[in-house]
Amino acid sequence: MRLFVRLAGMAASVIFASFGVWGAAAQEPAADIPTLLKAGNASYMHGDYETARQSFGKAWEMAQQTPRDDPVRYDILKRLTSIRAAAGEFADADNYLQMALNWRETVLGQNDPKIADDLLVSVGLCRGMKNFDRALLILSRVMGLHRVAYGPDSTAVADDFSRTAQVYMEQKNVPAAIGSLSTALEIRGKTVSPLDVALVPDLDRLAGAYIVTRAYDKAEEAYRHALVIRETLFGKEDADLIATVDGLAYAVFGQKKYDEAEPIYQRLIGLWIKSVGDDHPMVAMALDKVATFYADQKKYDQAKEAQDRATAIRAHFFATGLSVAATEQILEGNKEVALALYRRAFAALDPPNPIYDELRGNIEEIVKNSEHPPKVTKKAPPPRKK
Repeated sequence: MRLFVRLAGMAASVIFASFGVWGAAAQEPAADIPTLLKAGNASYMHGDYETARQSFGKAWEMAQQTPRDDPVRYDILKRLTSIRAAAGEFADADNYLQMALNWRETVLGQNDPKIADDLLVSVGLCRGMKNFDRALLILSRVMGLHRVAYGPDSTAVADDFSRTAQVYMEQKNVPAAIGSLSTALEIRGKTVSPLDVALVPDLDRLAGAYIVTRAYDKAEEAYRHALVIRETLFGKEDADLIATVDGLAYAVFGQKKYDEAEPIYQRLIGLWIKSVGDDHPMVAMALDKVATFYADQKKYDQAKEAQDRATAIRAHFFATGLSVAATEQILEGNKEVALALYRRAFAALDPPNPIYDELRGNIEEIVKNSEHPPKVTKKAPPPRKK
């Protein structure tokens, strides 16, 4: 009987102790919205999008208990939009964004100035989903809001035409894109000087669109305009000029104006060398273009010279990579693997070329020493002293 009482007492103690633990757990305050948002932001900044989504999702569940006009609802929905877009879930992001837009229009009115900003986010999501028709419809609404707010000749409206052109380009509707870009540049030209940097992005896009339609003369005009602005900002030898000089060379070449195009191509090579060095693969790619340029004129000797130089640069780059890999294998004690890599590198550097002769000689010496290590001769011991 006493044993039974003791066991009963112990069981009661365990039960009451358990109630105490459960009670303590129940009394622990649940994470509030600011804490969840802070945790979500921390995960977001570390690229842990799923954990961030879970934190923001819990915050959104709690926000359902707040008044419908509480700004925290909009804040959380925008965070969820961003996190889903970052994860590439554009449709999910757009659902959250539409709820955020509905909140803003309901609480602050359809003429709230920040609605246009949210609509532009929606345009980006539509482009991510390849829903270009919807993107254009939304851009049309944005343009209307900007016209009312800032005027028809404002920078905001010019930006809208530029965005519209980008959507048209993604639709492969190049003529429409050219029209929108021309309008954007016309509007900007009313408020800034012809050398203003704000013109450069649209000039670049317009030139590229003209290249697609093979309107090389108009492309040349746009590229030259952009080049003058860039030279004014950066000088004549800055790497930021490379893309424009490349496009200009192609536009002039497309018109068969060989004498004008040749110095532009040579300038392109010089800019690349100054930017990345004379043995970089990007220099080889530029030389490929020069080779095509000369071949089109039937100047085959010059075309071959440019192509041989490009090939030698690529061989140097390839052999350098193999040499680095071989060095790593030596450090790991894999001498046979390293020797095989060195042999591949040496084979890539054939025939000899001034661009890689030094590297070729070094690798050749390494291979020879590995295959036939030099004999170590022992020195004769010194004569004994009498």
